[in-house]
Amino acid sequence: MTHPQRFLQTILAAPQDDTPRYKYANWLEGCGNPLGEFIRLQCSLAREPQLEYERREQELLAEFRDDWSLSLEDHVGWLSFRRGFVEEIALSDKQLIRHAAHLFQSSPVLDIHLHSDGKRLDALPDLPHLRHTLFLDISAQNLGDPGAARLADALMLARVHGLNLGSNFIGDEGLIALSDSLFLGELRELYLNDNLITDDGVRQLVLSPIVERLKVLDVRSTKIGPDGVAILRHILGDKVLA
Repeated sequence: MTHPQRFLQTILAAPQDDTPRYKYANWLEGCGNPLGEFIRLQCSLAREPQLEYERREQELLAEFRDDWSLSLEDHVGWLSFRRGFVEEIALSDKQLIRHAAHLFQSSPVLDIHLHSDGKRLDALPDLPHLRHTLFLDISAQNLGDPGAARLADALMLARVHGLNLGSNFIGDEGLIALSDSLFLGELRELYLNDNLITDDGVRQLVLSPIVERLKVLDVRSTKIGPDGVAILRHILGDKVLA
């Protein structure tokens, strides 16, 4: 489905705000379009689960999901609706590189699950016109240090507030490359769990300005010892998951 630009642009400009979505829902309901009801239902469910609303939500999805996602479905592996729009997608790095402009101009995407062998991560697209930040999940992809180093050079990281790199065989070399990245100024959540990082990598990480801005740092199931955890907690306190 193609949304009228006068409504879509206000939603893209403030994706966390329900007010533009309700205004669009009013217009849709006036046109007899069931998407208006769906937007209202999902916005209500985001605030408080209600069994009756959940049943109606599933009825509408079963009947109209293909129509509502038609413009995006060929460009992603899977997608999920939140508050009436596609906000979560899974796709390959090739798909993201090729279709980024269309994806982000069509829906207020907030969460991305990326499939990658690590070889193209430095080519992830610049998103200078995006007005919000993203959560980027590249976990369990076997990136290793080379993949982490390429990711550190990706312009797209400038629009990422959350980065999940869990279970990727990343060691100290990859962590150091990430900590030296020029594009992580918006980063607030970093998940490094189940990797090969040691205290040596931690000592380099804490020299980066990235660390003091973090709200969550997950280093569970790594090779970081008590000394490394103590260093991190000296800076971040209980924001460290270890």
